[in-house]
Amino acid sequence: MKRLRFLSVSLMGLSLVGLTTLINPAKVILAEEKVVTHERVDEPTQVLMNEIAKRVNNILDGILAGSFKYVAQEAGAIVDQSYKVNATFFPVDPKENKWFKRAKIDPNDSEKITKLKEEFDAYLKGIASTALEIQKAAKANNQQETFKSFTNMIEKTCFECHKTAREGQTPIENR
Repeated sequence: MKRLRFLSVSLMGLSLVGLTTLINPAKVILAEEKVVTHERVDEPTQVLMNEIAKRVNNILDGILAGSFKYVAQEAGAIVDQSYKVNATFFPVDPKENKWFKRAKIDPNDSEKITKLKEEFDAYLKGIASTALEIQKAAKANNQQETFKSFTNMIEKTCFECHKTAREGQTPIENR
């Protein structure tokens, strides 16, 4: 019975990995032989998003391997990274914000920027709270609850934020 449950959780995890690669396809620059993710995202947002994506992948690997201490560690790192999002996306001087330029947000539109920051704050709280749920389940060595918390984080924070933030943008595969 345990093997069957582990097999089904593993297959769901592999499906999620496949879904992740569909949503965030990697491109290879042949001359440099390096993988490029989060294409067209300016530094330092690219670094931050890649770091969070790496930690999310590490959590899934840890869940599938049953390495709960590692999962708890990576979930804690996501909490730490989530606090950097506001500082990265909403620096003190909005006129120098490359992300605003790319997203075609007028740096003088303080009302829109405030509303956007409030939306990001809600997602950040969601990331932090769901990462803490993952950490709690991992510390209890409960694979099923850890995976459930993990999928909850992906669905309710990652996907929702990307859906909202990328609304109206042309997908990479259609450029």
